Amino acid sequence: MLIGKYKILGKEYKTKDYVEILNPSTNTSYAKVPALKKELVDKIYQFASNKQIEWENKTISERAVYLKKWADLIEKNKEKLAKLIVNEVAKNYQDSLIEVERSVTYIRYTIEEMYRINLEARTSEQFYDGKKDKIALIQRKPYGVILIISPFNFPINLVISKIAPALISGNVCVFKPATQGSFVAIELIKLWEQTKAEDGIINLITGRGREISDYLVTHPLINFINFTGSTNVGKEIASKAKMIPIIMELGGKDAAIIIDGANLEKASDEIIKGAFSYSGQRCTAIKRVFVDKKNKEILEKLLLSKIKKLKIGLPQDNADIIPLIDQKSLKYQEELLSDLNQKAKILIGNKKDIKNNIFYPTLVTNVLSTDRLAKEEQFGPILPIITYDNFDHLIKIHNDTSFGLQASIFARDLNNLFKIAEKLEVGTINFNKKSQRGPDNFPFIGYKDSGLGTQGIKNSILAMTKEKVIIINI
Repeated sequence: MLIGKYKILGKEYKTKDYVEILNPSTNTSYAKVPALKKELVDKIYQFASNKQIEWENKTISERAVYLKKWADLIEKNKEKLAKLIVNEVAKNYQDSLIEVERSVTYIRYTIEEMYRINLEARTSEQFYDGKKDKIALIQRKPYGVILIISPFNFPINLVISKIAPALISGNVCVFKPATQGSFVAIELIKLWEQTKAEDGIINLITGRGREISDYLVTHPLINFINFTGSTNVGKEIASKAKMIPIIMELGGKDAAIIIDGANLEKASDEIIKGAFSYSGQRCTAIKRVFVDKKNKEILEKLLLSKIKKLKIGLPQDNADIIPLIDQKSLKYQEELLSDLNQKAKILIGNKKDIKNNIFYPTLVTNVLSTDRLAKEEQFGPILPIITYDNFDHLIKIHNDTSFGLQASIFARDLNNLFKIAEKLEVGTINFNKKSQRGPDNFPFIGYKDSGLGTQGIKNSILAMTKEKVIIINI
């Protein structure tokens, strides 16, 4: 069994109290990570706060030195990190490797972006009276101590996408990863320690959420919270955080929308990749399909034939359908399928391998917009097909959900794209492509219960900094 060890308050932490991590593929013990207590969390916040001004006083170039070294170390150790992801969160090796490589690029681009947005100048001449008597210099200043809370499904990328913009702009971080993903997080922070940066710039906290979560999100020294996770947990954090600024990436119910005349072969390929990659355990996974009656049967046949070709197995074998993160997720898939309307029909799937936490890819037709499967985020390999009558009906049933992350429109006519896109209550529309996060320099936005604030490299820097204006009177 692997034992996670890391530095706390500048020294290697020793304890006998650990949290056990299971390998999702085998449901057996895989690793142990320290279980920190409330008293130590308090000391970590104090330590981070004391280090923040020193870090802020460094120039962008001085902070960039450490981030560049971190990116180089992550790249050098990418195969090792990818293998850890495979074992801890059951993502296949190729996808895990891509995640690590993408994170390296993220860090390097973040440094470049900080130089571009660090200082802005405006003149009073640009205002309505046209006078040239004032110049405003607008700086970006850090908030201070930023609490980072990351999910299991992207245990490196969704950490880097928070920490890199925070650090380059002069903030320091207190970082709590999901329990499943904590061991990978420890190895990632060990690489940061190798950059020889001052202790206290990134402060890792592992432990039992039920013991420290409330204290973690309500501590008086927090200046900003950056969270990715479920909508329910996000709402709890927001209610407890009160006046603390927050950016949140929450759940999704992304739709694939088929418009008459679309290339159904291409659309079905994108839908399969979007719905079943990492067994649908992504906020941007395609989680429902809307199709008109004319194209419904053809699309179903295409999807059915391609689902049958998906490789089902363990992540070590680079399977398409891999184990879900835990038994709870497995049971939830069954629960959603047991609560369908009477006319709904399961075309394939609804099978499970309990030993390995695998739920087989499932296609369900004749789903109604009122079914739980049409409204709730399954976060698993189930794809419901919903039929619409006309554009007005489509808009109505699409927007009848609490989520609003992304949508994919498959059509030939750009006029139809814009006609529908304007009325969809989502942050991003993809044309003839599956929903996805990125490229990482694009804004990433969640409407309604899918998020709060805007991410993406530039937007994350802007979110985790505040403006300070110096006015020069001429």
